[in-house]
Amino acid sequence: MTPVPASRRVGYAASPGDAAVHAEALASVPAFREIETGGEARAAPPSGPLRIAAWNLERGLFPAESAALLRQEGAGLVLLSEVDKGCHRTGQRHATRAVAEALGHRYAFGLEFLELATMPAPVDFPGNPAENTLGFHGNAFTTALPFRDPVLIRLDEVADWFVEPKGGQKRIGTRMALAAVFRHEGRDFVGCSVHLESRADFAGRDRQMVTLLAALDELAGSLPVVIGGDLNTQVAAGGHDDPRELLFETARRQGYDWRAANLASPSTRPSRWSPGAEQRQLDWFCTRGCHVSDPHMVPALAPDGTVLTDHDLISLAVRFG
Repeated sequence: MTPVPASRRVGYAASPGDAAVHAEALASVPAFREIETGGEARAAPPSGPLRIAAWNLERGLFPAESAALLRQEGAGLVLLSEVDKGCHRTGQRHATRAVAEALGHRYAFGLEFLELATMPAPVDFPGNPAENTLGFHGNAFTTALPFRDPVLIRLDEVADWFVEPKGGQKRIGTRMALAAVFRHEGRDFVGCSVHLESRADFAGRDRQMVTLLAALDELAGSLPVVIGGDLNTQVAAGGHDDPRELLFETARRQGYDWRAANLASPSTRPSRWSPGAEQRQLDWFCTRGCHVSDPHMVPALAPDGTVLTDHDLISLAVRFG
C-alpha cells in the first residue's frame, strides 16, 4: 500500500476544512484504491461447517490477545473493522498482519481513513515515534481459506470527518467494505467485512447498504454471501425488528436474512478508549444462499480481564450447500 509522505499529510492537516480539498485528496491518494494482501496460510482450512467471526477491534490495541480469542473461537475466516497500520496510538503496528500471523492466516487490508491527527497512545510502546508513520486505518479480513478477487467497496459519504472532524479526528476517506471470493470444501462464496458510518442517520446507513449490496451482487452473481461487521445501528438489541433501521428491510428485499445469524443482545461494552460506550447492538451478520447456525457473541476480554475493544466478537457456523 503506497505510503502518503509525511509532508503531504501535514499539509492536509493544516488546510482549512473544505469539501473540494477532501475530494481532491481522496482521488489523488493511491492507497485509497489499493488492497494490501500478505501473510501465509499455515493453519489447515477447517472441515465441516465454517466458523466465521466479525469483530471491530477499536484500532487494534491488543492484536495478540485478540488473536488468542479468535483462535479459541476456531474462526477460519475473520472479518475485521477499525484496524490501524502505522498510527502512534497503537504503537505504529500493523494490527491486521499481527492478528493474521498469530492465527496462521493470510490477510487483506483496505484503507478507510488516512488519519491526519496524532492521537495519544493509552499504553506505553517503547520506541514509539511521536507522530503517525503512516496514519492508515481501515477494514480487513484474515483467513485460512484460499481467496481470490478481493475488492474494496467505497460507500456513500454521509458524514464528513475532514470538514467537521469529531473529537479532533481530522481524516481523509469514507467508510468502506472489503470483500473477496473464498473457497471452502470445494464451494465458492463471497465474504465481506463492512463498517457503516457512526455519524449517519437511518437514511444515511440505508444508502450505504444499498451501495454495498449492489457491489456484492456484481462480485457474487449467484454465489452465497456472508456480510459481517459494525453497522452502527442506533437501536438496542433486536434492531432488525425496528422499522427505523431501513437497512434491514433493504437487505431483506435483496434476499438476505438476519434473524438466524445473530443473537439479540448488545454487542458493545465500555473500554479503555470508550469508557462511556452505550449498550447497543452494532455488530451483525447478514447472509444469503447459505445455511447458518450456532451464532455466538464472545466478550471482548483477555483472560486477565483486560477489555480488548469496545465491541464483543460475533461468530456463526456456515454451510454452503
